[in-house]
Amino acid sequence: MKIRPMLEAAGVAPLLIAATIAVITATTVFIVIAGSCGGPAAPKTEIERTVVDTARGVSYVVPEGWKASDAEFRSPAGSLLTLRVYDLAEADRKFVGGLPESLLPQLTEWAKYYYVVDGDPVRSETTVAGSPATEWNYPIRIRPGSPPTKVTYWVVRHETRLFIIRAAYPHTGLAVDEPVMRRAVDSWAFL
Repeated sequence: MKIRPMLEAAGVAPLLIAATIAVITATTVFIVIAGSCGGPAAPKTEIERTVVDTARGVSYVVPEGWKASDAEFRSPAGSLLTLRVYDLAEADRKFVGGLPESLLPQLTEWAKYYYVVDGDPVRSETTVAGSPATEWNYPIRIRPGSPPTKVTYWVVRHETRLFIIRAAYPHTGLAVDEPVMRRAVDSWAFL
């Protein structure tokens, strides 16, 4: 809508037209500025950051300030946690009987697909959501020539499901994000 022609047609004086346009402009600017000055959002509570994923049978707390989407969450520095869940009910008995070692070739293949693997994985035993789990840490580089970092896989069986949690860290986020990621994995619960 053109304000000036409408006011001129109504016989309004040019000085009044200029004043009206100035008031409308100032009001619009004020509204835009006021709307953008709300400040940062208040931190979410732990309950608000809790994801209950009934399809995958888990719940977990997303760290404050991190972004969550379907079966993954990401830190501001770019660290990424992903979850894969497999049903073992009709899986090959030899494969299931050999877990978690029988999964190692697949984990290595995934690590090599996404990263430059700089050595053998280091294995340790741990727990996830109170269940025994195996943790493998691969020394990696995000791309050739980039600084070293790592990717961690947690493998845990719960009832008839196999859970594979992967945490990947850019070299700039490793020191800060790894302890936060471990606390997040410690928050897991099976449904």
